[in-house]
Amino acid sequence: MLPMVGWHELSCVLLFGTLYFLALSVSNVLWLRLSARLPDGRHRGRVSILVPARDEERTISRCLDSLLAQTYPDCEIVVLDDESSDRTAEIIAEYARRHPGRVRALRGEHLPESGWVGKPHALRQLATRATGDLLFFTDADTVHDPRSVDWAVTNLAWHRADLLSAYAYQELGSLGEALVVPATYLMSALILPLWLIPATRAPGLSFAIGQLMLVKREAFEAIGGAAAVASCISDDVALARAMKEAGFHTVFLDAGSHVRCRMYEGYWASVDGISKNIYDFFRTRPAFFAAALTLLVAFVLLPLALLIIAPAPGSVLRPVEGAFLLAWSITLWDRGLRWWVPLLYPLLFAHLLWMAWRCFALAASARGVSWKGRVLR
Repeated sequence: MLPMVGWHELSCVLLFGTLYFLALSVSNVLWLRLSARLPDGRHRGRVSILVPARDEERTISRCLDSLLAQTYPDCEIVVLDDESSDRTAEIIAEYARRHPGRVRALRGEHLPESGWVGKPHALRQLATRATGDLLFFTDADTVHDPRSVDWAVTNLAWHRADLLSAYAYQELGSLGEALVVPATYLMSALILPLWLIPATRAPGLSFAIGQLMLVKREAFEAIGGAAAVASCISDDVALARAMKEAGFHTVFLDAGSHVRCRMYEGYWASVDGISKNIYDFFRTRPAFFAAALTLLVAFVLLPLALLIIAPAPGSVLRPVEGAFLLAWSITLWDRGLRWWVPLLYPLLFAHLLWMAWRCFALAASARGVSWKGRVLR
């Protein structure tokens, strides 16, 4: 057993780290709540709303209905069926027939054997056919309020950015999703200072989510378009980094009151969805992800394990767990999740560690991860 002084020294180090997480979560919440402007209704150029869709027959109608209700005065909707195996293509074609001049349906080209992954390949085809000065990328499982596009255009101009992305409100439809999906906030709201993204041109301080990305067309084309992120599984974050590397400005805000999304349906779909992003970190930023895993073990799982193994001397670690739970609760409260979701954090972070080791094994064996019928390597 460690001597008492060892417990106190360890708890002080861990408490300092969790207080940093707490300060960062509070500062990010303040940024997200104070940084966005209300939509002002001004015309700032033609907007092309670009929607890639693969096997989205259950969600595409809700998405397109919400996009057709947009109040922005000048926009088009271009939807690409990315070789779906369900009725997605038929539904898109029906919308194009019923709304000529407002909705255009594209049939996706076959994915090249090398050099591209599915999502960037779909974005390239969409951008090529777009006519707008501004490209509004959004996913087929999102639902937008009528001022979603107006809000994004207003804030892109207000922050003088070339790329804007934002959090959507995440709907959790099951306990399995609640055990996995909130892990997406670990790499952003709890570790990354979101308020520094527009203040610095450092590519490492970049973040974006493909559920909502508005980018100036001239900036998008200046970096080579979707070809700049052709092989990236996490194409949204990679696009934000590429923009910064080219000297453009990006900003990340909160669009939760304008866009909502049920990212994955059920436990295993959530595991597979989060795993593909973890796998991409292993491929492209192994040092960063190793550091994140170290922080996860040191500041979350280790103190909890020590409290269980040695409850008496380990009681000095209770403020550590308390501070972390408070930071995590503030983050998820700001994201609008139910009060009990933060309490699942031991299971959630244990899941995250398991998914990390699973992805490490898949990467080491070169088997890749599977997503929507495609193997990503």
